[in-house]
Amino acid sequence: MKSILFHYRWYMICLLFFGSNQSFAQIINKGESPVQCSQKLKLISDRMIFTKNRQEKPIEAEIILDPANSTITTILKDPDQKQQSEQTYQIKNMNCTINDNFTSGRIIYTVTSNNPDGSLSTGEFLLEASRRGAFFSNTIDPPENKAVIPIVRFERL
Repeated sequence: MKSILFHYRWYMICLLFFGSNQSFAQIINKGESPVQCSQKLKLISDRMIFTKNRQEKPIEAEIILDPANSTITTILKDPDQKQQSEQTYQIKNMNCTINDNFTSGRIIYTVTSNNPDGSLSTGEFLLEASRRGAFFSNTIDPPENKAVIPIVRFERL
């Protein structure tokens, strides 16, 4: 049986992961995006990895990236919970350097989200592709202490 402290930390990490992330990195892309940058994608994963201690948490994650409607929708289902968590973010800006077959490059999404208290927060999400696979993260900061969702598969919608 897991302690209450473990569940409290898990919810706090999820809140931080999909909550506000104050980072003021500048997005440079002002021109037209390549076709692969404007495609609607559904990213699917079965776990979340915390880079600080390399712990893995099994979750069902579905992330829908919709640049045409300027939205990112995250749907998380923790196996220990009955109800899934769904959050929608408004894309303010996007910097895309990913190739057409999603094997190298990255897309940085600057987003705005509504908080439960009615305020707005801004943050950045990162979709990065490499030879090892694709990963989605809640920040563009170096990977010392962040949550990463490895993409098991993705669908073009």
